Amino acid sequence: MFQKLFTGKQIKEIDNQTIIRQKITSEALMERAVNNLKPHIVKELSKDKHLYIFCGIGNNGGDGLVLARLLQPDYQVSCVIVPFSKKSSADFESNFSKLQKTSVEIIEFSEETKPEINENDIVIDAIFGTGLSRPATGIAKQAIDFINNSGAKILSIDIPSGLYADRSNEPNEPVIKADMVYSFQFPKISFFFPENAGFVKDFEVVDIGLDTGIINEMPTKYFMLTPAVENMLKKRPKTGYKNSFGHALIVGGSYGMIGAPVLASKAALRIGAGLVTNFIPRCGYSISQTYVPEVMTLTDIRKKYISKIEIPDKITAIGIGMGMGIKPETQKALKKFLKNNTPPLLLDADALNILALNPKWLKHIPKKSILTPHEGEFKRLAGEWQNDSEKWQKLMDFSAQYQVITILKGAYTIISDGEFFYINPVANPALATAGSGDVLSGIITGLLAQGYQPLEAALLGVYLHGQTAKQYVKKYRDYSMIASDIIRELKVEGCTSANSVT
Repeated sequence: MFQKLFTGKQIKEIDNQTIIRQKITSEALMERAVNNLKPHIVKELSKDKHLYIFCGIGNNGGDGLVLARLLQPDYQVSCVIVPFSKKSSADFESNFSKLQKTSVEIIEFSEETKPEINENDIVIDAIFGTGLSRPATGIAKQAIDFINNSGAKILSIDIPSGLYADRSNEPNEPVIKADMVYSFQFPKISFFFPENAGFVKDFEVVDIGLDTGIINEMPTKYFMLTPAVENMLKKRPKTGYKNSFGHALIVGGSYGMIGAPVLASKAALRIGAGLVTNFIPRCGYSISQTYVPEVMTLTDIRKKYISKIEIPDKITAIGIGMGMGIKPETQKALKKFLKNNTPPLLLDADALNILALNPKWLKHIPKKSILTPHEGEFKRLAGEWQNDSEKWQKLMDFSAQYQVITILKGAYTIISDGEFFYINPVANPALATAGSGDVLSGIITGLLAQGYQPLEAALLGVYLHGQTAKQYVKKYRDYSMIASDIIRELKVEGCTSANSVT
């Protein structure tokens, strides 16, 4: 269901243990990695394009030297050495000696000596790898700036040079702006920081045969969702009927914002909840009954906002907050609701904004509830942050403090239960549309209603929401998708069993 992700330090240990367990040399591992990388690179090349491989003098530079040797004489290759230190690695030195015996042009980058690169050329960046722990300076910084300003297409080996593997860079630190990154074995954690979108425009993972034993043994708190998440979907029994699949209650709406709970309730139905009820202000009664006739509708005594939340019998999950507003009466109703609620619960939108206005009420949130803030809502709950590393830490700390599951929506949606991070690798601009979050909340509430555990519902909901948008944009333009399209396109198939999440 998940792919493990690791810190830069852990990746180095996995490399070392692979060498020991597979009884190979580090140079042999490098050769294997680049042989596996070569087909990915070749897809970008053509005979008429000149290829400049910028190599640092460590092992990432060694990868670049091997690649230069493997690509000649089929392509026009120049190798540009960036001597950022007086000491080079042993594997670099060995592969440099091998390269000198070929016809590849070798250039030493300096203030006086720079290759003439134009926009029709291709640059491969192999200056620094995941071991970088401080900003690039001196000749390395000059090389990074030179590459970024070259106008050529830029491909990075393993990680863009200058980017840290698992933490944020400081503003204005020199980092390669890669059009494509070929990441060895697993994506790097920092690829999923939205602030790094300009450095990692896209990435592919290259399997280099690192030892699966050490990968399985190595503990981590970072996991990436994979298609196997869908294995959690339960097969529905032939003898089931509507009450077998739960009763979801969607609480929300206010004058002018009735669409939010209506979208959420329809999404809850689409994901398989047997029964769904909307609890909304009276002004939304006709809208709800007309737009989604499959949903039952209850109304507050107030016409334009919610002032008292009434829960029907036999509700199995509740989603609350979509379009609800923050009227004083609505705030009081939410506080009373939280103190008395027992079913599985999802809090979204204005429910979160009300909690931000009344932070002492956070203690009333039932344990294992799901919160679905976007970045602005999360800032109001947890405070400001300086960068994405700090944001992730706040997400972990907040989830642990209140023992909740927090879904931080964004380009790469991140889920934390206070112990682990679960990363959705889909960054899809199609989801940047009004009502998209309401649909997500409805999907998750519908899953909760059917008896999925909260973490299961969160992971499945986020994954299916993202994949539905991904499939949509294969058929249509990304800017054309609206929230109701997600509901319409959400077609999922059950599987033989539901696996638990640990």
